[in-house]
Amino acid sequence: MPRGLFNWTYKDVIDFISENGFIFYKQREDSHEYWINESTKAVVDISFHGQKSFRPRTFETMIRQSKINKKVWRDWASR
Repeated sequence: MPRGLFNWTYKDVIDFISENGFIFYKQREDSHEYWINESTKAVVDISFHGQKSFRPRTFETMIRQSKINKKVWRDWASR
């Protein structure tokens, strides 16, 4: 389970964004998926690399792309 903004895996991110109105949009031939929130038009690029945690800089980019406040991400992780 993630702690704050660390140790987020692919499954954690997908669970979070799905609960926040994002739906699967498309997948590139490699391991990148695009999820879109139709109400905010935000698109998040998520790379799938098994059960590895995302690097902090990569995760920060996903947070920025989602247009969801970091506090919401942190609160979800701590429940």
